[in-house]
Amino acid sequence: MITLRQVVRVASAAAAGLAVAAAAAGTASAATAPDRAREATGYCLDSGGNSSRIKVPAYLWGDCSNSSPNLRWVVEDGQIRNVATGYCLDSGGDSSRARVPAYLWGDCSNSSPNLRWVVEDGQIRNVATGYCLDSGGDDSRIKVPAYLWHDCSNPSSNLRWVVEGGQIKNVS
Repeated sequence: MITLRQVVRVASAAAAGLAVAAAAAGTASAATAPDRAREATGYCLDSGGNSSRIKVPAYLWGDCSNSSPNLRWVVEDGQIRNVATGYCLDSGGDSSRARVPAYLWGDCSNSSPNLRWVVEDGQIRNVATGYCLDSGGDDSRIKVPAYLWHDCSNPSSNLRWVVEGGQIKNVS
């Protein structure tokens, strides 16, 4: 016959085991949380400043509180144009690799699909290549190159953006 005291002991042991498992799970979650946080940079799309070249690399800048026009963009008619330089976000047309650099092109009057973008569902997708703007996940430096990633179905926050207040910011 099982006594009440035995039931309480078994229940106490089970509860203690669950507490240890929960603590271990909490530790595991805490250990992996920084990795998930690092996945998105919270950086803003940056023109890098004026240039005499027609094609320049696009960058991401780590301080979105900066009011520089290099961090300000106009998104209209399928183009993403920088306020400071007048350059437009450009895919470069390269779809031969999974990850390619993003560029800025100095002639926004060009109707090339490389300069055309669809901004929807938190993603910025190029019309020519189908690639999406990618933060790269490197948050160790203040300025990092911007990339385009081939798989826009990837749920990574590297591919998630918010366009507000004239800025294009990676969701962190």
